[in-house]
Amino acid sequence: TTTYRTKSANKTEPKQDKFISKILENLDKVNAGDWENYTDIGDVFPSNLFTGKNYKGFNIVALFLDTIANGFTSARYATFSSIAKAGGKLQKGAKGCVIEFFSYVYKHKETGKNYTSEQVREMSAEQLKQVDKIPCLKTYTVFNSQFIENLADLNLDIVDDLPEENEVEELQNCEKFISNIILNGDLDLRFGNGTIAYYSPAMDYVFMPERKYFVSTSKFYSVLFHEIIHWTGNAQRLDRVMKGHKDKESYSFEELIAEMGAMLNCLQFGILNEFINSVRYLKSWADHNSQDRETAIRKAFIESKKAKKFLENL
Repeated sequence: TTTYRTKSANKTEPKQDKFISKILENLDKVNAGDWENYTDIGDVFPSNLFTGKNYKGFNIVALFLDTIANGFTSARYATFSSIAKAGGKLQKGAKGCVIEFFSYVYKHKETGKNYTSEQVREMSAEQLKQVDKIPCLKTYTVFNSQFIENLADLNLDIVDDLPEENEVEELQNCEKFISNIILNGDLDLRFGNGTIAYYSPAMDYVFMPERKYFVSTSKFYSVLFHEIIHWTGNAQRLDRVMKGHKDKESYSFEELIAEMGAMLNCLQFGILNEFINSVRYLKSWADHNSQDRETAIRKAFIESKKAKKFLENL
């Protein structure tokens, strides 16, 4: 295999993170009673208007919150340019929602010439040594289909202009996924008659109540994923700050990482029943952490994705 030299990301925090800002804006707008109409998100799972494909990762959070905050009955979204190509007309004053995609930009180390991913795939090993692979996070604004005045008249067969989301393919099921973690990651998973699930950093094991004590299979896997995300933070793995209850700030941040990571894993395996509870947790966290919420949530999102990737690579 060939390794590209990867330039480090700009360490200066952006003045405004549009993606996180929009999530926080919608979280602040949503009231407790608004959740009740969306107890089954399968009916309003965010998808692309033209391709019909479901959005992935934290774009689901952003678009689901946009759906709730605005009282939409549909969660189909598309960019302005795609809507215009299809002959659509947006309502005056329509407000979009920001989503993001992670991709790479390929540049020649000396000349700065840009290459497409197709060109890079056709290069020889010697040519690849001269290529920089630069991580790039791009944001797009998409609009809910209910903002389209002439939706019924649209040509939905056009090709949408959004890139494919860079996500690992789903594993067959939760049990296989967890078995891989136990086998290849030496996860010490213990079950007992206790009523509280937890991860012990000092002893490096996850404790779970017996499955029969959970009200649903969805709840069981959601809690298990939460604790396994904590397990990834151990010093011998991803080495996150794990000070526990004695440090309220780091404890709160680690809980946010674990909940976001559990949510990503649940979504990957089609476990949707616990999604609203995870978003409720995110809202509660945001309500109680008014200082620099954007930076904290962005960092938690990044750490939770790292944890998910770590588990997938075991």
